[in-house]
Amino acid sequence: MLENLGKAVVSFDSHLRGPSFVMEPPPRLEFTNSSGGWLDCSASGSPQPTIDWLSVDGSSVGDVSGIRRVLRNGTLFLQPFPAQSYRQDIHSTVYRCVASNNVGRIISRDVQVRAVVTQAFKVDVEVIGAARGCTAVLKCIVPNFVKDIVKIISWVQEPSFFVYPSLQGELDFFAQRLKQCIFRIVKD
Repeated sequence: MLENLGKAVVSFDSHLRGPSFVMEPPPRLEFTNSSGGWLDCSASGSPQPTIDWLSVDGSSVGDVSGIRRVLRNGTLFLQPFPAQSYRQDIHSTVYRCVASNNVGRIISRDVQVRAVVTQAFKVDVEVIGAARGCTAVLKCIVPNFVKDIVKIISWVQEPSFFVYPSLQGELDFFAQRLKQCIFRIVKD
């Protein structure tokens, strides 16, 4: 402090630095209940920032036994879980990472988290229109609860005759020749 001017001067500690992200979490995380998922977040600063996670309502999130853990290194770990343990407030929500020290605080972008629960489903074939011996329009019907992760990739007549659909999952062909539709699980 300078005493000769009659004013107090606060000294500035030049080694202090507010947090900045070294690794910010991605905008979206999709995972299955059998695999689990994790969000990494780390920051630098002086003193070293602490990492915390916020829920969609802005409250701090903590461990939920067998479902969610906040690790010491700043990772939010969404553990593998049985289908009956699905919780929308944990598995289909928005999280944000917070890095803070006594100099400041920063908040990451929103991270949309979505767990896909592995479950059995049946894909059906619908004949949209056909007359015997004429061309038919067939459609592979995928249940709504898996529609955004299932993509129709082909139709097959045993043993090895494949027909590939349009982008809408429809195709023109002889109805009596096609036995089943083939699909695969896809991610965005």
